[in-house]
Amino acid sequence: MSPPAFIVTQQEARRLPGLLLFLLGALYILPGLLGRDPWGRADAEGFGLALTMARGTFNDWLAPNVFGLPVVQEGPLPGWLGALAILSFGPLVGEPAGARLASGLVTALGLLCVWHATMLLAVRPEIQPSDPFEASARASDIGRTVADAALLVCVATCGLIARVHETSSIAFQFAWLAAFALGAAMSIERPLRGGLIAGAAIAASALTRGLPIATALAAVLILLPVIAQRYRLVARSMLGSAFTSAVVLALPWPIALLGQHPDGDAWLRVWLGWNAAEIGTGSLRSLVFLARNLPWYLWPAWPLAIWAAWRWREQWRTPALCLPLLMAGAAGVFMLLAPVPAETMMLPAVVPAAMLAALALPVVERGLVSLLDWIAVATFSLIGAVIWAYWLALLTGFPPRMADSAIRLAPGFAFDTAGLQTLAGLIASVAWLALVWWRTSQRPRAIWRPMALSSGGLLLAWVLLIVLWLPAYNARVSYRGVATDLATALGSTDGCVRGEPLDAAQRANLAHFGGVRFGRPGERCDWLLIRDDARARHTSPSNEWQPVWQGRRTFDSTERFMLYRRTH
Repeated sequence: MSPPAFIVTQQEARRLPGLLLFLLGALYILPGLLGRDPWGRADAEGFGLALTMARGTFNDWLAPNVFGLPVVQEGPLPGWLGALAILSFGPLVGEPAGARLASGLVTALGLLCVWHATMLLAVRPEIQPSDPFEASARASDIGRTVADAALLVCVATCGLIARVHETSSIAFQFAWLAAFALGAAMSIERPLRGGLIAGAAIAASALTRGLPIATALAAVLILLPVIAQRYRLVARSMLGSAFTSAVVLALPWPIALLGQHPDGDAWLRVWLGWNAAEIGTGSLRSLVFLARNLPWYLWPAWPLAIWAAWRWREQWRTPALCLPLLMAGAAGVFMLLAPVPAETMMLPAVVPAAMLAALALPVVERGLVSLLDWIAVATFSLIGAVIWAYWLALLTGFPPRMADSAIRLAPGFAFDTAGLQTLAGLIASVAWLALVWWRTSQRPRAIWRPMALSSGGLLLAWVLLIVLWLPAYNARVSYRGVATDLATALGSTDGCVRGEPLDAAQRANLAHFGGVRFGRPGERCDWLLIRDDARARHTSPSNEWQPVWQGRRTFDSTERFMLYRRTH
């Protein structure tokens, strides 16, 4: 088997400066972590889990819950790390931002793992240029520039950017998938160390998103020696260390849950039932969901990944191609078997798609590069123009129809910081125009060049949304105001509140912003808080409850909270 004929010159193997990579990672991770309240159900629920652990007892760490409401989905590891971040950083930046810093740190870890794993694969001899005249760059230089490209692909992946800024399992699972890829790639030369890392990633996956993804990763590790001869040489050391590491790290939690928690047996049974329900025989709804969402979720990685699979098809049994292809295949099976459509079902495809896309770049056709560049410039310039148009309409009132829409998006918007927001947005936009000029006029030949505009454009859109519209969006979705009013109605009482049918996200917001103490299961409470909306209509409780207060968020007329006090 011979690789496609190609040459990589020293200019094409030119690396991105380390400082630039650091700044790019910081620009990707930091905007959206600080200066906001929890902005969605998954974000608030993840924050609530971490906050309950940080304020609670050992039992709260064993059986994740949000102030008495059990949360058996997923696993405890994101809550553990979020709670540690709250305890460490909460006094400095606030509890919600402290929890989100855990997501930011593991996202940075994931990007580093993707970079290192791709570098280890890209220096493999089976995918190096056929270079009898020694005109090509060194393998180490090629490996590093391909790794730079993989990091840019992750930054450019459309479906990932918003979720890694939330206190949810997605950022953590992305990091564990990347760590697994690193461990498996490292095992080729260092099977003991690589196996330990891969096994630790399997255990972390089991404690984050449950057993299905962990099982899929274990299957990938078992299949590697079956397909690739190089892995067969290290199979015993790699698999032995991996599964030892996975068992040693994953088992203490269920053992402690069974032995130390009073309801551990029942809790674990429910958790195992949730794991079983995550895998089925697929459904038409899931297929339709994938057809609609997967192409944009994995953009721009998937066209390059398909190209890599085609151009390197004769090398598919070699470690450099076998590992990402098996991970992509496992992700595909996981998506097809998912019984209920959800965004999280697409997450396992991100890391292998990014690695394959990077491996495609040394042999990609110029026409595909030009197409990706054109799409990036057109799409993100248009998105930036739309964001600016609505912002200027909000500030100036012109054009009137657009201004009315902007006011509905940000009712009661305060203009105190509008000048600073506009300046920050202008800086981001000028940086985007400079990047477009550099890419089109200088025409750099580095391998990572096709990803420069895609990653830069997505960052432009994200930064513009954060600096211009985050304050308005934050005011619109935050529970801070209604929680403060609820705390006033409760007064200085130390009594507990029974919430019906409050979900985990609402409990987290009201407990954090209003200091509400929700009752534990079986605890008799003198206060009753009822949520009434289009999804959950509730009649007034019995005569033993007296109405005290009702309120809602300023910008949400569909949801209402009613507080009652026990009369006897």
